[in-house]
Amino acid sequence: MENSKRIGSRVWARAFALALAVVICCVSCGPQVISGRPPFIRISGMSLVDEKLSADFDISNQNGVPMTISMIDIRVRINDVELTRENREFHLAISANSTEEVHVEELPDDFTRNLLNSLGSGELKSLAFDLDGRVNTVEDGYLSFEQKGYLYPVPGKPGFFRSAVTQSRELRREEDF
Repeated sequence: MENSKRIGSRVWARAFALALAVVICCVSCGPQVISGRPPFIRISGMSLVDEKLSADFDISNQNGVPMTISMIDIRVRINDVELTRENREFHLAISANSTEEVHVEELPDDFTRNLLNSLGSGELKSLAFDLDGRVNTVEDGYLSFEQKGYLYPVPGKPGFFRSAVTQSRELRREEDF
């Protein structure tokens, strides 16, 4: 009888160990929810109409959880000259794996206006740009982004431009200073 109790205990111990191994394997191999990743921000459109520069930025949450942005700082530069910048407190809730758009309008300086007019007239075929900045999220603090791309005129739409991203640097979380 004592021998059968030992065998029964061993069977239960082995069954428990096997069940525990299966649970650990399922948890570690199952789908991982991405979180803490900065949003991907791109220029979805830009225009220079009636001397006013308008820019639309798509802000894509690449996380599997919602993101709440409380501040944005987006800067577009051409040859180290600031083309446009949006730096302000901002409340924007973005669902998991979703995209929202931010619209910015300003009166550009003469250099910016001349540069975009040269692009729109065909004098320039494209303009290389740097887009960088950071957002502050309720969930993860400051998150930085940086990318390079080109602005092109939109055919048949004078004063309108589109972008193509060619390089995106590692997106990263900023440490507290």
